[in-house]
Amino acid sequence: MSFLPRKVTAALSALSLALCATTALSETRTLIVVQSGEPVGLDAMQNNLQHSLNVAFNIQDRLFEPLEDGGVAPGIAESWDFPDDTTLVVKIRPGLTFHNGEPIDAEAVRYSFERLVDESLGSPHRGRMGQVSGVRVVDEMTVEFTTSAPFAPILHLMSYYLPIVPPVATAATETDAFNRNPIGAGPYRLESWERGGDVVLSAFDGYWGDAPGYDRVIFRTIPEESARVASFVTGEVQIIEGVSVRSQQSIERSGAGTLTDSMGVMPYVGLNTRDGIFTDERVRQAVNLGVNRDLINEALFNGRGILAAGPISPRTFGADLSLEPYPYDPERARELLAEAGYPDGFETTLSYPTNMTQINEQAQAIAADLELIGVRAALQPLDRAVMWERYVAREHDMFIYWWDDNPEPDRYMYSLFHSNSRDYYYSNPETDAALELGRSTLDREERAEIYAGIDRALYDEAPWLYLYIVPETYAVASDVNYTGRRDGFLFVRFAEPAN
Repeated sequence: MSFLPRKVTAALSALSLALCATTALSETRTLIVVQSGEPVGLDAMQNNLQHSLNVAFNIQDRLFEPLEDGGVAPGIAESWDFPDDTTLVVKIRPGLTFHNGEPIDAEAVRYSFERLVDESLGSPHRGRMGQVSGVRVVDEMTVEFTTSAPFAPILHLMSYYLPIVPPVATAATETDAFNRNPIGAGPYRLESWERGGDVVLSAFDGYWGDAPGYDRVIFRTIPEESARVASFVTGEVQIIEGVSVRSQQSIERSGAGTLTDSMGVMPYVGLNTRDGIFTDERVRQAVNLGVNRDLINEALFNGRGILAAGPISPRTFGADLSLEPYPYDPERARELLAEAGYPDGFETTLSYPTNMTQINEQAQAIAADLELIGVRAALQPLDRAVMWERYVAREHDMFIYWWDDNPEPDRYMYSLFHSNSRDYYYSNPETDAALELGRSTLDREERAEIYAGIDRALYDEAPWLYLYIVPETYAVASDVNYTGRRDGFLFVRFAEPAN
C-alpha cells in the first residue's frame, strides 16, 4: 500500500510513463540519408531516376537479389530453373506477405509482370522485358515465364525492374496515388511522404531476409552540395550522396566519417542524330575529337576517372578493350567540320540537368573546348523534370545525361540505343538487330563478341560525345557501417550501426 498522497502518486506515474516513452524513443534506431534530388515517385515500376529508385527499392522487393558481379541470389523467389532455353520456372518463398497483409504468391507475380508491360502504365522499364512473351501461374507458389527467344539477361533485369506488388491494393488504387504511396514487400514500408519533405520509412517485421539495421530511415533532399556536406559534418545526417572531389578532402579532415565509392557514373553528351546538324557523322566525330577529356578528368576528378572509348564502359562485360578513346585533336576536328559544310563552325545548345554532381563545371569545360573548334554551344541548365520532358519530346540538340557502368551491358545498351526503347535521338536497324542478338545469345564468349561489335560500330557512328566514367562517392558517418554498391543503388537494409 502506498502512503504517498494521491496527487503525488499520480504525478510519479505520469513521470514514469514519460521516461519510458523517452527511453523507447531514444532506442529507436534512425538513419538519415540525404540525396541531391527529390524522388519523382516511389513506385519502382513508374520511375527510372536514381533518386526515386534509391527509395523505391527499399519499399518494393523483387524475385531476385542483384549481386555485384551481375548475377542474382534468391529474393522473394526461393529457387528457379530453366527447363529449356525459352522457359523460366520460379518457386516463391511460402508464407510471405506484402506490407498490407496480402499474400505473396504466383498470382501476385503474374499480376506484377502484366502491370509492368501494360502500355497504359507507361513504365520506363517495359522495353526491358520485351522478349518475355508470356507468364503463367503453375500452382499457388510457382510461376512460369516464357520468352520469344533465349533471353540471357532475364534474371539480372528482373532483379531490378520487376517489383512485386499486391494485386488487390494496387488494382484498387489510382496510378498516381500508388506512385505517391506504394505498397511492397521490401525491408521497409512507407510511413509518410509529402512532396517537398522527407520520405520516412519504417522497418517491416515480415521481411523474408535479415532484419534491417535501423528501425526508421529518413530520405531527405538537399540540392546544394555545400549544405549537404555541412549537414554531414555537423552530425545532423549519416549518409550523403553527390560528394564531389572538391568536398571529399574537407569531409575527410572533419573526422565525421569516411568516403565510399559506389558505381562508376558514366556521363555522356547525347547528340541528336535524327534532326539537324548532328545527322552528319563527321560532325559527331569532330565533336569527339574537340574535347580534351584528359584535362577535364585531371581538373575535375583528380584523374580518378576512366576515359570512355565507346558507349560500353570498359568495366562492363562485352566492351571492346582494344578501342582507344578519341584523341584530343582540334585541328582534325576543324577539318571534319569543314568537310561537312561548316568551315566557320555553328551554334547549338548544350542542355543538362542541374542535379548532376559537378555538372556546371563539366558543361563549362566541354563548351570551352568546343568553342575552340568553332562549335558555339550555349549552356542550358534545366530543372531535372523539365530536362526529362524536353528529352522525351526530342527538343535537345546536345544534352548531358549519365548512366552507370553496370556489369550487364543489356541493362543500359538496349534501353538507350534500341528503337523499341528510347527512339528519340538515335535509331539504326543494324544496331537494333545486334542488340536483339546480344540478349538472345546464351554462350558467354559469343555474347561478348556481339557486344564488342556494337561497341566498335557506335564508336564510329559517334551518337554520343564519349566522356569518362567517374566513381559516385558517398560520405558515411563514423557510427554507421555502409559500403557503396557496384550498382549504385542505396539498399539501406545493408546499413547498420557501427556500435
